[in-house]
Amino acid sequence: MPSLKHLKSKHEDLEEEYEEVRKKLKWFKKEEKTKSDSEAKYELRQRIEEYEARLEEIEEELEELEEKINQSEQAGDSNLENPQTFDFLYKSLLKLGYWEQHNRFEEIAGKYSHGVFLIQGNSKDYGQRWLLNRLASIIPRILEGKKIIIDLNRTSSRTDILAIWDEFAGRVGLAEKSLPSQIADKICELRKSQNVLIVFNNVDETVKENLCDLLNDFWVSLTTKIIEDNQQNLFKLLIFFLDYQNVVTQWNVGFVDNYNSDWQPNYPLELPTINPFSNEDLRDWLNYQNDFLPSAMCANKAETIRMLLEKQGIPMPTLRKICDICGCNWFEQEGKWLRI
Repeated sequence: MPSLKHLKSKHEDLEEEYEEVRKKLKWFKKEEKTKSDSEAKYELRQRIEEYEARLEEIEEELEELEEKINQSEQAGDSNLENPQTFDFLYKSLLKLGYWEQHNRFEEIAGKYSHGVFLIQGNSKDYGQRWLLNRLASIIPRILEGKKIIIDLNRTSSRTDILAIWDEFAGRVGLAEKSLPSQIADKICELRKSQNVLIVFNNVDETVKENLCDLLNDFWVSLTTKIIEDNQQNLFKLLIFFLDYQNVVTQWNVGFVDNYNSDWQPNYPLELPTINPFSNEDLRDWLNYQNDFLPSAMCANKAETIRMLLEKQGIPMPTLRKICDICGCNWFEQEGKWLRI
């Protein structure tokens, strides 16, 4: 988090810009009233809308800065030593890396109300759960809806698909031995009143046949019902499979990796494999997040990057190292930051 002096200086600059924009907006509105030519009025209206939008942006920035100034003053400008200020660090960490997966998911989630996604990386240190929580945060109120999390690493469900169906049924309020089609019916019913988020964790620990059954017996049945329903649904239905060994793509179970204009949400989508953070990723992040990080991070960016690259860019060790530099214990915040 920047110093109190820097925050106040930036606040003053924004207030000056706000006043300048407000004056120009007032002038454009006055000019619009005097014009009779439709083309000239249209151009003025465009400028008015631009300046109105900028005023709203500045107001939001000012409110955020004022909150930071208040927190900094209350904390004695302690540079993130006060736990209340860790929220700023968390928001900054959400801007580091994973952009290929983030942008692709954001585009799809903006177009469609349902979908299946594979999140994959070479080990748990690549932050599959971190990415899952980051993607979930894109969807308003998704965590307030129905969450169903099934761990495929349980002894009973590693090879036994019937154990998976029984657990799935129980998590949606159905009796044991319920059929996949009945579970799909229940999911459709739940989705009429709320967002539904389903996570199959440790999918790499189950067997290929189980994953095929989940996609063919459950997802196909579910999408068929969605198509038959043929009604606009304001709620999201999202399913994630988390692969911690990067093996699922080798199973050839039907995930599509080429997202293009022909893709439909009925096809399970393989999000790009998570890669280590690069030197460029870290440098750009430090530059763009400079105002939201403590001085210890940004005073010598080259040295900070050098320390972070000791973790070889592997996401989770790198995130934990950033927290350490900022005086934040990752493990104390993990439960709050990883809600799924």
